[in-house]
Amino acid sequence: MTLLHSIFLALLQGLTEFLPVSSSGHLVLAQKLWNVPSNLFFDVVLHFGTLLAVLVVYRSTIARLLKRPFSNKLLGRLLVASVPTFAIALVVKLFVPEHVLVGLLPIGFATTIVLIVLAENFNKGTTGVENCSWLAIVATGIVQGIAVFPGLSRSGSTICTMRLFGLDKGQSADFSFLLSIPVILASVVVESWEMATTGSGIVPWYCIVVGVVVSFASGFVALNLVKNSLAKKGWMAFAVYLVVPFALSAITLFA
Repeated sequence: MTLLHSIFLALLQGLTEFLPVSSSGHLVLAQKLWNVPSNLFFDVVLHFGTLLAVLVVYRSTIARLLKRPFSNKLLGRLLVASVPTFAIALVVKLFVPEHVLVGLLPIGFATTIVLIVLAENFNKGTTGVENCSWLAIVATGIVQGIAVFPGLSRSGSTICTMRLFGLDKGQSADFSFLLSIPVILASVVVESWEMATTGSGIVPWYCIVVGVVVSFASGFVALNLVKNSLAKKGWMAFAVYLVVPFALSAITLFA
């Protein structure tokens, strides 16, 4: 992997991780269209960079959760939502081959489009996360687990799911981004362990450093962009944009 590749992939990951467009789907497309080298461990490194962006943006909320963990409703909901996510992600990792995941790429993009359109047109909710139903929390965790399939945006699908259950837009976004923390941490640990035990996926140290820095910076920008756009303009523009990667993925799949 070259330094140029690492910068390109880090920018792509950081800018698409929090936008409702699927970072994993865009990485797969980049690898197919421009022969960008694929490296699972480096992908996880980039996720770690975007995780740092979440920790910085939500540092006050996280500190509040850790200060009073047993009396905070939000923390309990985050833990409950994480259970189905980890269960589904484990099943997919153990039993679903990589080529099957790639083959479902157009379906993932199409599903993201549908969820955005539904949430934008049928949600008028103002319910807070701490007062929502446990069904909404579990459903969000299930959707996040299914979002391991490329093309289905993790942030987009979880936020739209919560909005369809009548939750406030801003609180849905905050919950979704906080919910990404345990998932990304777990993936970093698993992939790092696999690389250490098998010796595969080794990447030059300077590519790792640059990747973390660039994905953090671009992820920080994208995270704040999503929070502002969701509050002021909505997401229909993202649904329109997703038609492009959907078409490209369908063409490359059946070419």
